[in-house]
Amino acid sequence: MIGEREFGVLNSMIPALYEAAISPDLWKERLDWLTGVLRSKNVVLVRIEKIRPEISDYSFHANSWITPEMTGEYLRLGLNNNDGSAYFHQLDVYEFSIGDEMRHRNGDLSPSRFYPWLEKSTGCNQAAGMCLSNEPSGYDILTTHYRDDGPFVPREAADMLRIIGPHLTKVLEMNRPVNLLRHRYGAFLDVLDRLRVGVAIVTAGSELVIANEEFTRIVSTGDSLALGAGASLSARDDHDARRLRDAVLKLSRKDSLVATSISLRLSSQINENSAYLLDLSPLRENRGTFGGQFSGVLVTVVDPFWYTDLNVGLMRDHYNLTKAEIDIFDAVLRGLSNSDIADHLGKGRETVKSQLASIFRKTGANDRLELVRLAVQLIIPLNGDGDAPKPGIGRALQD
Repeated sequence: MIGEREFGVLNSMIPALYEAAISPDLWKERLDWLTGVLRSKNVVLVRIEKIRPEISDYSFHANSWITPEMTGEYLRLGLNNNDGSAYFHQLDVYEFSIGDEMRHRNGDLSPSRFYPWLEKSTGCNQAAGMCLSNEPSGYDILTTHYRDDGPFVPREAADMLRIIGPHLTKVLEMNRPVNLLRHRYGAFLDVLDRLRVGVAIVTAGSELVIANEEFTRIVSTGDSLALGAGASLSARDDHDARRLRDAVLKLSRKDSLVATSISLRLSSQINENSAYLLDLSPLRENRGTFGGQFSGVLVTVVDPFWYTDLNVGLMRDHYNLTKAEIDIFDAVLRGLSNSDIADHLGKGRETVKSQLASIFRKTGANDRLELVRLAVQLIIPLNGDGDAPKPGIGRALQD
């Protein structure tokens, strides 16, 4: 049995483990801590899918001893070959096993090719671990490596892991959709970086799951958006923060009647005449992709000071805008008023007003910021059905 002091240490660190569920970058630090508690050399967590028994970087967590370069070798020689941990899923959940016990029980008595590599790479000559979950879709296993002549005590480790194991199971369950989202959208978000479109995915509680560099840059300016406690997305203005929080909660509810997106204008602290246009779209589990667990929101934002980088040609082609209307739209992106547009293009103010009204009528936009929203939508569809925005009837004309 573990002592009261060790029990207190385990309990004090459980909240920190849950932080890794939505912040995968924390895994190494948290597993370094667990390694120290167990008095072993390292701890590895792996998810193996039963339908496709393959292991990738988004289903593998290790403490800091294993470098990215070592990951492939570890998986090839360990879980995919003849390390005893390959059989841990045959144990009862949270049952602790040492070394090659399960491998030998399954009739595999061949010399291990994993342990010589492990000892050469890390100085460890033994492994132990347990199964953290075993579901129809797959299983999670924990493996820890150590020297059998070191301070590691298997019985104490087993007691500790039985206490913390259920929490690790829950953390991995919560982390699974986060990793899948990062894996699925990572390259896509990189493309949007080059288009200067900020995109992020947040949970129902507004916790940031993944964001591209442009979104991170916009938040870092401190102008409108902000990150609160627990990496939760918020806004500098209290009123805007409440509106943002309510919109995320409304869209992420599985019983929500809101099928498409919600647009919000958040005040710029730098220029009172500018505003950040956010488009929020529901991202709900409906096909089993994330195990029926994830419900969140896709957030898109464009820096109002960079609107001129949007592709006006897409607007022209989709809404059948004339050359004169495109010139007006381009001037709107530059933040010019009707009077300034008239002077810039050498047109009368009534002509500018008439052509701007034609743009609103063709696009269905209500104001200038919504024109920007439509331009963004042509880059990344934000409607629930994934289609590009459809022309409609404008309801307002603003100078």
